[in-house]
Amino acid sequence: MKPNLNRWIRDYFGFSSSESRGFLVLLFVIAGLLLTPFLLDFLPDKVPPANDSQKLDSVVAQLEVSTPEDYPYEPKEKHSRRSDYHSEKAVSVRLFPFNPNTISAEQWQQLGLPRWMAERILKYRTKGGAFRKKEDLLRMYDFPRDTYQKLEPYIQLPELANTKSSDFAPSPSLPASTLPYSTSPKREKLTRFDLNEADTSQLKKVYGIGSKLANRIIRFRDNLGGFVREEQIREVWGLDSTVVLELLKHGHISNPTTIRKIRINEVKAEEFRHPYLKPYVAKAIMAYRNQHGAFRSVADLKAVKLLDEQTLKKLEPYLAY
Repeated sequence: MKPNLNRWIRDYFGFSSSESRGFLVLLFVIAGLLLTPFLLDFLPDKVPPANDSQKLDSVVAQLEVSTPEDYPYEPKEKHSRRSDYHSEKAVSVRLFPFNPNTISAEQWQQLGLPRWMAERILKYRTKGGAFRKKEDLLRMYDFPRDTYQKLEPYIQLPELANTKSSDFAPSPSLPASTLPYSTSPKREKLTRFDLNEADTSQLKKVYGIGSKLANRIIRFRDNLGGFVREEQIREVWGLDSTVVLELLKHGHISNPTTIRKIRINEVKAEEFRHPYLKPYVAKAIMAYRNQHGAFRSVADLKAVKLLDEQTLKKLEPYLAY
């Protein structure tokens, strides 16, 4: 049988004698692997020793009666915010028209916000923050978006541009800490300055800007290569509309031609980065340059498929050919 099978394999597949023998060995190995699971089912189960079985039953019994509090590596402090949130759900939620610049922490909780978020909003207001538009609430870190959607129809905001800080005085039943503006002494009067030349100390003189925001503005400006339009200040993460308006009262751009440009035909691929460019788009630009040669103008960049028109328009002032 085997010689006939060997001869049939050689004739059918055109194998040599050694190739047909190897093919047969491979078939037997595959058949053995396929049959192994069925053969194992007929083997007797291995019974663990009596001592090991007793230990296993003891461990299972302990696990069945254990609670999360039994584990020493999970301190309760880590879940304080979560437990606070669940405990505050007992507070009856009541929706009513409100001004986010004046209501107290207790009133925020009545609207459905957890206590830690209400305290965060009050802290933001006491440092000079104010909500000019309804959407400014979403700029608060971790503000629940689903709660905002429920509250949005009830938000009532006066025109801050035509009001004074005294217009936000709290009602007699509210603590003074709910004032949206700080009672600290006024900052020194600012003269107009160039946004491309200002340092952190100058930016911090603007009402509503502290050390973190000042550093963030400088870092974004340096990554860009400088501001070419005053409206670019709105792209800095964390600046709400009130602070932006205050900053643009004093900041301007006197000479946008002094910005730092990228020499698109000389820059190395690993060094080519910009806030307006996603990494894969930057790689596509470099790959196109390697395939088609140097870029002569912005028109050549339009041939890069991944570079859309809007991004190219924002990026163009920062490129040199």
